[in-house]
Amino acid sequence: MFLTQKWRALQRGLTTLLTVAVVATAGAAVPFFDRSAPQDFLEVNLHALVGGSAVTQNYMSTFPEIQELNTAMGLAYGMGAGVTFGLRQWLGLGTELNVVVNRNRMDCAVSNTAVTSMSNLFMRNHYTYINIPVFLSLRFYPATGLRWNVDLGMYYSYGVGGSQRQTLYNWTTNDLGQIVPKVVESKPSYFGSSDTFLNGYKRGDIGLHLATALLFRGHVSVGGRMGVGFKNISRKIGVLNPNIHNINFLVSVGYHF
Repeated sequence: MFLTQKWRALQRGLTTLLTVAVVATAGAAVPFFDRSAPQDFLEVNLHALVGGSAVTQNYMSTFPEIQELNTAMGLAYGMGAGVTFGLRQWLGLGTELNVVVNRNRMDCAVSNTAVTSMSNLFMRNHYTYINIPVFLSLRFYPATGLRWNVDLGMYYSYGVGGSQRQTLYNWTTNDLGQIVPKVVESKPSYFGSSDTFLNGYKRGDIGLHLATALLFRGHVSVGGRMGVGFKNISRKIGVLNPNIHNINFLVSVGYHF
C-alpha cells in the first residue's frame, strides 16, 4: 500500500509540474507530436537521483515461525549519465549508466511452536547497484521551449556492495521458568553472504524501467522514474527460498548537452 501511495504522489507532482510548465511557456504554436527528422541525432545528459527504495517479499507465507513483519522504504540516491539517439523528432532510443545507493528497513517477531522462545529482529539494509536501463523515449512538445519525455524499457542492475545490519533481541525460558534475554548484533555483507536473514541476495537483477521528465529550453530536465524488478533476487540458504523483488521511486534532475 505505501508503495502505491508513493507512486501516486509522484504522479500528482509531475502532473502539476507539467501544467505549470505549459502555462508558463505557452504562446507560440508548436506541433505536440512532431514526425519530422530529429534535429539532434545524439543527446548526452548528466543527472542526479533521489527517492526511495524497498523490496517486496513473501516471508510470512514462506516461514510460519514469523508472527509479525513490518517493512519500510528507505532513502535512495545516486547519479549517472545517459545518451539518447534520435530516431525521429518524436522518438529516441536511450541508455544510461547509473550508480544508485539503496536503503530499506525491516523488523519481525519470530517464535517457536511452543512459544518458549521469542525473537525480535531489526534489519537495516544498505546496498549499491550499477544500473543500466535501455529504453524507447517518446517525446512530445506541449509548448515552445518545452519537451515532455516518456521512457519505457528494461534495466539490468548489478550489486557492487552493501551490508545488512542486524540487531536480534532474544528471550528464552529456562528449566526454572525464568526469562533469559540476549542481544546479538551483526553486520554481514548484503551480497554473497550466508549470514543475511533467511536468504542471501543475488547481485544481478532485471526489471521494468518507466520514467517521465520535462526538458526546459533543451537543457534542464526534471522528472521521475520507477524501477520494478522482475527477477527473484533471493538466493536460497536453507530448504525454503522466499520471493523477493526490488522496487524504487526516484526523482531526477539533469542537464542535457
